[in-house]
Amino acid sequence: MANRAFLLDLDGTLWRGHEWYASVLADLTGLGRTSIMASLAAGGNIFRLSEQAGLSRNRLVTACHARIDLLTLYADVRSSLEELSGADHKLGIVTSLPKRFADPPLSMLGLNQYFKAKIFAARKPSPRPLLKALAELNEEVDKHHFYVGDTAGDAQCASRAGISFAWASYGYGEMESTKPHRVLHGFSDILKL
Repeated sequence: MANRAFLLDLDGTLWRGHEWYASVLADLTGLGRTSIMASLAAGGNIFRLSEQAGLSRNRLVTACHARIDLLTLYADVRSSLEELSGADHKLGIVTSLPKRFADPPLSMLGLNQYFKAKIFAARKPSPRPLLKALAELNEEVDKHHFYVGDTAGDAQCASRAGISFAWASYGYGEMESTKPHRVLHGFSDILKL
């Protein structure tokens, strides 16, 4: 495989964020984990859910970081990132999560070493975050670069940026009418791109 840039979403792509948020929020508020998961699956925002439950954003962020043990990576994330990095592919993160929420877990989980570009609070489906990440990686827009994500918004973001999209079908999103360039059934399928 030729050297490429791989830009990755976080929730539903690298890690199981919904389960983490639901467990922490349920512990803090007494709300049912199942109902929180249902709200998140329906497109709910964890910060709005916590505010509705009377929790500040700061308290939620602090609690989530304190319970990093509840955050699980999808199978083969570490070994696949290691292989991509070892093959001199350029890796970046593009997520809608705010930096103060998402960057510490990347460090706590030992993943920061793989990513030379990290774009937080991305307003998808705008192409700007992907274009900024490519610029930070010193890469031009090219169809051989991929954005890997799990939602139709991620697919639109990649399309508008002029790069390919690989759908993390194991994640949270549905593709609806959007057709991805590739479908990943597990994270390690990224090695086949």
